[in-house]
Amino acid sequence: MLFTYTFLYCGAGELVTGQCEAVYRAICDLEWYKLESRKARNLILLMVRVSKPFCITAGKIFPLTMATFCSLLKTSAGYISFLLAKGS
Repeated sequence: MLFTYTFLYCGAGELVTGQCEAVYRAICDLEWYKLESRKARNLILLMVRVSKPFCITAGKIFPLTMATFCSLLKTSAGYISFLLAKGS
């Protein structure tokens, strides 16, 4: 049950991070220098904000992404394997 919740949080974190990166790429591809100065200024502020991707974190320590979830699964499998080998 715990792995299910972790998977859901990591999946949601991956989606949020991907959407933030997509917004950044779209803004960078936009010809903002041809816009009115007020609109261009707003876009520049948005570019600065999304230059560092937004991500969901666990305790502000590590981001919850699918790579983190896979790493957690590998570590858990290693511990279980160690405990089973130690018990035999």
